[in-house]
Formats: sequence, structure tokens, C-alpha cells
Amino acid sequence: MTKQETIQSIMKFLELALSENALMFFYDIKKSFSEDEDLFYDFLYHYLTIQKDGTAPLEGRLYADFCTYFSHMLEIQSEEKVLEQIARYAKYYLILRLEYIEDRDFARSISVINAYEAWDAYPFLLELMDDYENNRIDLTGLLDMLHMVEDLAFKRLQTGEENCLSGLSMEINKMLYEANESRRIG
Repeated sequence: MTKQETIQSIMKFLELALSENALMFFYDIKKSFSEDEDLFYDFLYHYLTIQKDGTAPLEGRLYADFCTYFSHMLEIQSEEKVLEQIARYAKYYLILRLEYIEDRDFARSISVINAYEAWDAYPFLLELMDDYENNRIDLTGLLDMLHMVEDLAFKRLQTGEENCLSGLSMEINKMLYEANESRRIG
């Protein structure tokens, strides 16, 4: 299935799964990608990677993985809550990919990461954005993590190593969470 066919299939699935208002909300999320279905597909791919604990959907499985994830989430949360989270991460994704960032240092790091085409770091970057937006990390912590991603992406370009940044990113996120939890307990 092509990216466009996958998006069309997801939209057909959602037409059956969602109420009319929720479906319109999802259409609005999709519209925020300015009809760039490749970019929307890439967002869904990275978003599902987060939802699958850092395991990227296999090629050709995005539709099936999305349907499984979405159906499961609707069993435990309202469609409004599920769509609000997707919308929040879509906003982060567009900020990062289109580089709509006011802080100069933050913008420079994202520009470098994008120039290195470190797309596999995006699940981590999305989680990092969520942590930053929700004040779980400050700007200094954000910049430190971004510099680390820059360094890893640069090393990969220089050495030709096939290190996967998404897996490493999830491990770093777990370490940050555990460190924050131990500070709260201690």
C-alpha cells in the first residue's frame, strides 16, 4: 500500500469508528498538514512508534497498527481524549519539521537535526517536546538532549554506522523518567 492509500484507508476506518464531530476534528488535524499526505503519513508513523514503546511499525503495517492502536485506545478513553493527544503531537511534529521555533538555540538544533535527516529521532523529539511543553524539563534540559541527538546523527553521517536513533531515544526517555521519579521519592 502506498502512503496515500494508507492514509485513505485510515480515513475510511475512522469514518466508521468515530462520531461525526470527532471525525471532523480528525479531518482538522489532517488539514493542518496542508494536504501533504506524505508528511501526515510520516507523522502517524512516528506517533505510532511512540505508542508502541519505540517499536516502529513494519513496512506496510501502518494501517493495521493504527487501527489496532486506535481501537484499543477507544476502549479505555473517550474519542475526544484520544484525538486531543494526536492533535497535540501533530502540533509538535509540525513545529519540528517546519521549524516554527522562536528560541534561537532550539531552532538551530532542530535545523541541524533536520539537515542530517535524522528522521528516526522524531519519536524521541516528539516526546521531548511534550515534556518541554508540560514543564517536565526546562529549556536547558531540552537543549542538552537536542545536542546529544545532533552529535549522534553527525556521528552516523561521518561513520556510516546504522545506529537507530529511535530505539536509543526511548531508552533516554525512560532514564529521564526514572531520574525524575527518584527525585520525587527522595
